[in-house]
Amino acid sequence: MQIITNNVPRVLVAYADLPIKAQADFDYVEELAWFDPRFVKYKGCWYDVDDTQAVRYSRGGSAIAEFDGWDLFVSETFFSGVLFRLVEDDQVIVGRYFS
Repeated sequence: MQIITNNVPRVLVAYADLPIKAQADFDYVEELAWFDPRFVKYKGCWYDVDDTQAVRYSRGGSAIAEFDGWDLFVSETFFSGVLFRLVEDDQVIVGRYFS
């Protein structure tokens, strides 16, 4: 498995601060959460870090060894996806994985 990242923290953005076109993709966000920072733009796509899987609790409760040092992930295909490392309250480091 290969992981690519530049290790640069990105600031999380609230739903209310997303472009109108991006808001349409996240219409499930309740109005009470519109001002919670939880979205990040990576490679031209917006991701909701609250709509991910935790690395530590995947696959029957054990950590996924290949994702050591990462907190969350989103599978995009069977062989690839996006990883997130929470570094501060409103920041995240993003990377891609593939095999």
